Amino acid sequence: MKAALIEQEEMRLALLRGYNILDTAPEPGFDEITQLAAEICDVPISMISLVDDDRQWFKAKVGLDIPGSAIENSICAHAIAGDEYLEITDTTDDARTDRNDFVTGDDSIRFYAGALLEDDKKLPLGTLCVLDKRPRELNDFQRRALQTLANQAMRQIELRKALADAEILRKEVDHRVKNSLQSLEALIRLQVRSEKSPEARSALDAVQGRLATISRLHEALYLTDTGASVDISAFITKVVQSAQEQMPQGVTVNSTMENCDLPSRSASSVGMIVNEAMANASKYAYQDSRRGTFTVTGKHENGFYHLSCIDDGPGLPEGNGSDTGLGMRILMAAAQQLGGEMTMPEREIGTEIKVVWPIDH
Repeated sequence: MKAALIEQEEMRLALLRGYNILDTAPEPGFDEITQLAAEICDVPISMISLVDDDRQWFKAKVGLDIPGSAIENSICAHAIAGDEYLEITDTTDDARTDRNDFVTGDDSIRFYAGALLEDDKKLPLGTLCVLDKRPRELNDFQRRALQTLANQAMRQIELRKALADAEILRKEVDHRVKNSLQSLEALIRLQVRSEKSPEARSALDAVQGRLATISRLHEALYLTDTGASVDISAFITKVVQSAQEQMPQGVTVNSTMENCDLPSRSASSVGMIVNEAMANASKYAYQDSRRGTFTVTGKHENGFYHLSCIDDGPGLPEGNGSDTGLGMRILMAAAQQLGGEMTMPEREIGTEIKVVWPIDH
């Protein structure tokens, strides 16, 4: 017997499809709920069934190998047409199920209990249900547990959608920020062309360079950010690849970074340090197309992360190691944002910019 449609069937189907969960891969959170329902209710079969217009599809299942079934064989479709909970103690003795293929066929399903998966407006997506091959009934504790687990399954569905929506929003914001930075760079380039004062042109060139740096860092973050944290090794690899364009052709850049997951803000500070160190090396260590090797290393040591940027040039000119230059102030500010310290250890050859900050294990 095919189940009757609910009054708000079109809205229900729109809600179900809006969650973008149909035909998705298995996920541990749903599998665990289904397994727990089977154990508490002491049944061989349990599933999270989502009821579409012409089928039911199982997001998670225990004791079944099929992905779903036609709507005509969906006992869950009867459940969503009724109250919050449906229990059929003997499926062969109920007009809704006595001709169901799962009941009359090889599966011989004789017992069904399902708790609805509902949104806050009481529109059902499907059920968390348990089945058995013998007539029986659940006790009060098992019924309450099944309904509680159904609520948890619905929270998982809502959380899954919220995370997907947040990711879409983040990508949209990233896209808009990138466009805004590019527009600002274009405006500054136009202003540089019309500016007659050498001092003003130099200042605008510096601003344009900083904007280009921020734009590159933002793009690198966008390509490596997986949500709450950023893999610093992959991120710095992107930063180095981008910043290498500013190096003279004869300079080789090597990067060896141990992984350290950081929030996006902290990762951006690390990227700023590496980018600024490479810009300084390009300007002072490898001027006049001097050949050489620039090395970026990062490693864990005694609860701290040690980042070193080393060139093999002649060293900074006198006075450029002070904290008065814009580049040096940027480096020091980025180190402070990490809660760390920047130093410039003495070297026989070249210049090293080293930043050390505490890390959480």
